[in-house]
Amino acid sequence: MAGEPVRWARLEPGSRDRELAPGLEARLHDPLWLLGRQWQFGEFAASDGGSAIVADVSATLAPLTAVRRGRTGTAAQPYAVSAVPLETLVEAENVQTAPTLRMRARAGQHFERLLVAGRVGQYAAAYRAAYPLAAAADGSDTPDANSRRFAALISGRAVDGARLAVDLRKALAQPAPALPPAPVIAAADVTAVRSAAQVWLAWADALVFAPPAAPPGSAPGTPPGSAPAGWLNERLEYTFATSSPDGLTLEADEYTDGHLDWHTFTAGGTVAAAPTGRTTLGPLTMVPTAVNYPGMPASRLWEFEDGQVNFGALEAGPDDLGRMLLAGFALVYGANWLLLPLEVPQGTIVRITRLDVRDTFGSTTSVGPTAPGGEWTMFGLSRPNRTSEAALLAAPALAASVAGRDIEDVLLLRDEAANLAWAIERAIEGADGRPADLAQAAHEAVAPAPPADRPSETLSYRLRSDPPPYWFPLLPQRAQPADPSMTFQLGLLPRDGAATGPRPRGRLLAPLAGSPRVSVREDEVPREGARVTRAYQLARWIDGSTFLWLGRRKGVGHGEGSSGLRFDVTDE
Repeated sequence: MAGEPVRWARLEPGSRDRELAPGLEARLHDPLWLLGRQWQFGEFAASDGGSAIVADVSATLAPLTAVRRGRTGTAAQPYAVSAVPLETLVEAENVQTAPTLRMRARAGQHFERLLVAGRVGQYAAAYRAAYPLAAAADGSDTPDANSRRFAALISGRAVDGARLAVDLRKALAQPAPALPPAPVIAAADVTAVRSAAQVWLAWADALVFAPPAAPPGSAPGTPPGSAPAGWLNERLEYTFATSSPDGLTLEADEYTDGHLDWHTFTAGGTVAAAPTGRTTLGPLTMVPTAVNYPGMPASRLWEFEDGQVNFGALEAGPDDLGRMLLAGFALVYGANWLLLPLEVPQGTIVRITRLDVRDTFGSTTSVGPTAPGGEWTMFGLSRPNRTSEAALLAAPALAASVAGRDIEDVLLLRDEAANLAWAIERAIEGADGRPADLAQAAHEAVAPAPPADRPSETLSYRLRSDPPPYWFPLLPQRAQPADPSMTFQLGLLPRDGAATGPRPRGRLLAPLAGSPRVSVREDEVPREGARVTRAYQLARWIDGSTFLWLGRRKGVGHGEGSSGLRFDVTDE
C-alpha cells in the first residue's frame, strides 16, 4: 500500500563457533539438503530489485593552497600542487648545509669541466690552489677506513665546491656581478669565467631539491637548516598540515613511512557556514560497476571459488572489531557495493553533495547522507573529537619513487638486562657518500693487546664494562614530578678516564646529544623497537619534472637487544 514504510529483511549466517571455516564449507550430505540451502538463499524466489545501471554524482572541490611544516603555531607557506609533490616538500632536507667530501669534489670537478667548455680551462689549476679540498682535521667526516682512503685520494686534486659556491654567490650577488679576488682572472677572460660560474651555480641548485627556509618554531634544538622543517626530534617523525581556502585544515601528526594518502590526515579548523574557494563538479553521469576482490563469494552456491584467499581461516576474537568488520564485508555485504570512479585534480578536497542511482526498472534512488550531521560522507576524515568531516582528500602524492640505499641507520631498542633503552648509530654517511658501518669502524679501531710473557696472578677490576662506542643510552626522566609519563634524554658514556664520552656523528642523533631541551618520548621506543633511516629518493611529478631529495623514514625495529653492560667485573 502507498505510504507504508519500506522494510528490508536479509538472511545472514550465525555461528556459535569461534572459527568461521565450518560455516563456509557448505558440506553436501544429500541433494535434498542442497535444494533446501538454495531455497534458504532465495534462489527459487523471484526478486523485483533492479540492478543499478546509471548514477549521477555532484561534488564540490577545494584546492590545497598552503602548507605548514612543523607543529601547530608554525607559520604556513603558500603551496602549489603543480610545483612540487607534497611528500618532497615535507621530507627534503638541505644537503648543502653539510655536504660530504664526495659532494664537494663532484661539484668542483664539474666546475672545472665548465671552465674547459668555456675555453678558460687554464684556470682550473688556479682554482684548485685557491680552494683546496681536504678532510676535516678532527676526522669528523672520515668515520671509517673507506672514507679515509677516499679523503687521501681526492685531497688536493679537486676544487672544494662548497667553499667556492659560498664565495661565488657573494660575489655575483653584488650590484655589479664580479668574481672572488682569488684566483686572479685576466680581464679578457672574466666574462667567460663568470658565465661558467653562473651556469655551475644553477646546476648545483637544481641537482638536489632544497626546501624553502624553515619557518620559526620548527624542529626545536636543531641548528638551522640541518633537519627538515617538519621533523620533530623528540618523536623522530614528521609533522605538518595543509589547508584549503574554505577553512579546512588537514593535520598529519605522525608521518613516518613516506607513503602519503588521505588517511594520513586528521581534519581540523572550522569551515565557515558559507565557505569560499570551492568549485562545483557535475552532475556527472557514469555507469557503476560491482566491487570485485580476491576471495569474493561466488554468485552461485555450486560455483567453485578461488581458494587462494580463504576468509574462513580468519581468526577474530570478541574484541577484534577490525577483523570482524573485514569478514562481514567480505562474506556478507561485499556484493552490495558499487564503484563509481570520480576523476578529480590532485591536491583537492572533495565533498560529495548529491548521488542519484537509476536501476533497470527506471526507478531513481537518492543515496542519502550517512553522517549524523546530515552531510554525505564515506571514508570521511576523522576529527580529534571523534566526529567526521564529510570530505576526502585527493592527496598530491607520488605514485612511486626510487629509493637509494640507507646512508644513515639508527636503531632504538630496549635492553631489559641493563634496564635501559639505547640509541644505536649503526651507520652514518661517510666522506665517499656511502654508508659507513660504525660497528666495523669500532672493531678496526681497537688495538690488539700485546702478548703477555707469563700468566698474571692478579685480577683486574672494572667498575663497568663499556658498550660499543656507537651505543648511546636513553636515560629516563620526568618533566614534572607529579606526571607519571617518562621521556628519554640521550646521554654520553665517559670512556678511558675522559670527562665525557663520544658524541653521535650522524644527523639523526646529533641534535639530541647534550641538549636538555630535546628528549625522546617514551612511546617512541616500544618493546619492538624503532628504526630511523636517511636515504635519497628520486621521483617524477605530474609535469614530467624530476625531483631528487634526501628524506627520512621510521619503521619497526628488531625487538629487544643487549648491550653487554655489566658492573663489578673482574678480568684476568
